[in-house]
Amino acid sequence: MTTRLIEHFDVQAHRGGSGLTSENTLAAFGAALALGVSTLECDVHVSSDDVLVVSHDREIVSGPHTGQLIHQLTHDELHTVDVAGLRASDFPDRPVATGLLMPTFADVLALLDERAAVEVGLNVEIKYDASAPEAGAPRDVFVELLVGALREAGLMERASIQSFDWGALKTVRQADPEMRLNLLFNPKYLKGVGTEPSPWLDDVRLADFGDDPLTTAAELGFNAVSPIHGSPYASGIGDPAYRPLVTRELVDHAHDLGLRVVPYVVDDAATMGHFVDLGVDGLITDYPDRLRDVLAERGEALPTAYPPG
Repeated sequence: MTTRLIEHFDVQAHRGGSGLTSENTLAAFGAALALGVSTLECDVHVSSDDVLVVSHDREIVSGPHTGQLIHQLTHDELHTVDVAGLRASDFPDRPVATGLLMPTFADVLALLDERAAVEVGLNVEIKYDASAPEAGAPRDVFVELLVGALREAGLMERASIQSFDWGALKTVRQADPEMRLNLLFNPKYLKGVGTEPSPWLDDVRLADFGDDPLTTAAELGFNAVSPIHGSPYASGIGDPAYRPLVTRELVDHAHDLGLRVVPYVVDDAATMGHFVDLGVDGLITDYPDRLRDVLAERGEALPTAYPPG
């Protein structure tokens, strides 16, 4: 088995654990802490008055602000948006919920402090869209607000910042040389548009590094890669048509470069077990409870639970 770069497997609750509780809500993050995860994974956008809010989508899809972009609305307006039903159809076994409002990033930091979750990290995705930069805040605004919030909370050593956008990660590296950076990796974001290179690469030239994204990421000072696990994305190793992107060769190559490997988003137990045995350093999952069971079956140490006071 490939040797991991970290001692304990990183159980990352995707958007707080979307399969168990409504995504990117305080209810989800609280439930994940009570269950026991090593990392809360979440997404941030910037409001029109420069407040970091936690949401995957940039467009409001229900309520009086339907059709408007997060960046067009103030924090006070966004805090009225009920996000409990987002993607409920993707998780039919998830309990029905209503009245869960879009939190700020400060709310998530306060929850960690309230639970005294001193061993739990944060993996925060900057939702800058390089293909539609006008739809949100500029890269430097995202970075200034996020790095500032983590620094003020004293969480720099327990946090990582991730993005599909290489330019955003480079901007973070310039703002803080020590911040852990995680490249979300999907080959489709490396493809050019017509005769132009991919906007997600910013000014990065893969050709300067042998056309190898992993070598490029390591040379740019990134610390981890989170590749899409395979295709079809919604299936796993039980599907005869499934082809993993994350292979032993990829894991070995990343580890040789000093990069952790944390694939996204792996939700069925069999595929989880496959990647654990392959030697990845962690998994981003909608079902952290299933991942805990897979790790327990293998005698792995489990993350500490932090239930409500």
